Amino acid sequence: MSNYNKKSRKPLTKSVKGGDSETVVVSDNSKYAHIEPVQLKPLEVVVYNNGFDRALKAFRALVQKEKILSVYKERKSYTKPSDKKRQKRKDMKRKALETDSYKEFVAKKAKKKKVVNNTAE
Repeated sequence: MSNYNKKSRKPLTKSVKGGDSETVVVSDNSKYAHIEPVQLKPLEVVVYNNGFDRALKAFRALVQKEKILSVYKERKSYTKPSDKKRQKRKDMKRKALETDSYKEFVAKKAKKKKVVNNTAE
């Protein structure tokens, strides 16, 4: 009875041991039947001539390119939608401030302040 699904009494199909990419099909009429499982390829880096440092650098670049760590950190804990909106607004404001127009504004302000200090002396 351990290899049967209790609701539909259909036998479960299990994947082969060893991390094969075969999926486990529990039931055809489950509420997640419409969702296709995602099959990801493992990240591989080949080490040539004992160049571990270069291979490690390439691996880190791959991880950053695939955004694996950022997705992990994002899913690590639940974030309320209001906090997501607040963070998005904060990021947009920061990016706007980092543009050239802001840098020009700061430069003009510094010149103005310098002129005021020179007249005070």
